[in-house]
Amino acid sequence: MLNNSIFKKVLFLVMGLGFLLSCDSEYNSIGADIVDDNDHFGFIKNDASSIVAFNQKTGAVQTNNLSVNPLGVFDSGIFGKTTANFVTQVELKSENPKFRDVPSSAKIKSVVLNIPYYTTFLKTETDGSNKYELDSVYGNIANKIKLGVYENGYYLRDFDPNGGFVDAQKFYSDQNAVFNSVKGARLNDSSDLSQNDQFAFSPLEHVIQPEEEGGDIVRELPSMKLNLNKDFFYNKLIASSGNLVNNNVFKNHFKGLYFQVEEISGSALALLDFSKGTITMTYEDKKIKIVNGEEVDDGVEEKTLVLNLKGNTVSLLDNASTSASQTYDNIVGNPVTGDQKLYLKGGNGSVGMIDLFGGGESAELEALRTEAISNNWLINEANLVFYVDQPTMTNNTDPNRIYVYNAKDNIPLVDYLFDTSNGGGKTKYSKVTFGGIVKLTGNADDTNRKGIQYKVRITEHIKRVLLKDSTNVRLGVSVTEDIVKSTSVALRTPSPAFKKVPFSSVMSPLGTVLFGSAPVPSNENKRLKLEIYYTKPN
Repeated sequence: MLNNSIFKKVLFLVMGLGFLLSCDSEYNSIGADIVDDNDHFGFIKNDASSIVAFNQKTGAVQTNNLSVNPLGVFDSGIFGKTTANFVTQVELKSENPKFRDVPSSAKIKSVVLNIPYYTTFLKTETDGSNKYELDSVYGNIANKIKLGVYENGYYLRDFDPNGGFVDAQKFYSDQNAVFNSVKGARLNDSSDLSQNDQFAFSPLEHVIQPEEEGGDIVRELPSMKLNLNKDFFYNKLIASSGNLVNNNVFKNHFKGLYFQVEEISGSALALLDFSKGTITMTYEDKKIKIVNGEEVDDGVEEKTLVLNLKGNTVSLLDNASTSASQTYDNIVGNPVTGDQKLYLKGGNGSVGMIDLFGGGESAELEALRTEAISNNWLINEANLVFYVDQPTMTNNTDPNRIYVYNAKDNIPLVDYLFDTSNGGGKTKYSKVTFGGIVKLTGNADDTNRKGIQYKVRITEHIKRVLLKDSTNVRLGVSVTEDIVKSTSVALRTPSPAFKKVPFSSVMSPLGTVLFGSAPVPSNENKRLKLEIYYTKPN
């Protein structure tokens, strides 16, 4: 039986009516109807010395081949300023193209880079034009940045030669200087400054007027659409067509694109799926027809050669300190007493580490296991509840979601694996039962809503720790850009206890400040909590 003195120090036990269901409103109603029914129902709010949560800086992180990548400059206030550059290989959509008669770049009509934005359709106007809103753009969308698209001069290998070409090659967030030092010519050299020195992420659709009278107007979704240098692509593609025989040869010949940004006057950063990007070269070539089995000239025709932004990629992140980021810059986590606040930052940022029940196989945990097993507890639900430090986050963007994981083995919790909900087709809201989605102030249609709380369900994990004698592993908590991605990536400088971080955290440019486990006198009720709802059978 659990020792009462230990139990009272660590756990606050109250009794509720009815079986507990899953939604927040039901928790509240149960909490409001507490009665003394020790024989059947129980609730533990474990938020004192039994939880130790502390900060862990990541340093440079592995950033090759992310699903989405940031591009731009983002001043995130308390977390400093991030400049996000990007490099990608390119591939021929169709290998070994043939050119019949293209003697010079004068035959090239255009070379256009197109990378779609994440958009939400708003409405169609009376003139037929469509209005959109850009998703995943941070800072002020009206702010302009200097954008350069260069030939990449550094070959992005598939495999690491230091590992005998067996291990996949790793690239890291701090390698911008490497790519910058070997970049080639600037390719987006249009006289239209909105395509380079005065670039902005625009929500406007692209309108293409018909070439012939009576033709249809073509309307394209908002995207980064840039005209690239025709002479460069003539020399790289047409004049060097022997290097287009297949994509292995081509990637060595043309090592890809390097996107470099500079701040002009304020933040503007977008998350982009570069893998959906293309380069389309439109050119005139000899047209032929077959007469009596032979090729005969038949004038000229317009053709296209398409390159896909596919292959290896690297997200390059440069973090700079600001006057607002001094506290964050100097954070050193305390794994013994825990920290008053947890600073979670995506990219090459920081995560939180959480030790439950005093950490490891503690006396507290053994006492609680004895109580649970001897009384045949049925664990109905368990949650970790994090409260946002709202004053600190006043002028910052709240991440939509956080992610709790097994930090010892860098794998998802069983609760994550058991949750198959798909979020109605929106991947950012998949695994809604597992949770971690921010709870906001106000109503859904209010503006300037701010984060209050994040709740993550760890019921199955707690069941195994309390009732099946599973190891009480250290947990991690991070921001996440894509909850369905559960793999991990390496740190540039790992330690024995901290070698990887969640893949989904590295993709996010955002951060949040949560109350941790150490006492904060003015906000004692907002400390990190572990809630356990259980039933004791008759």
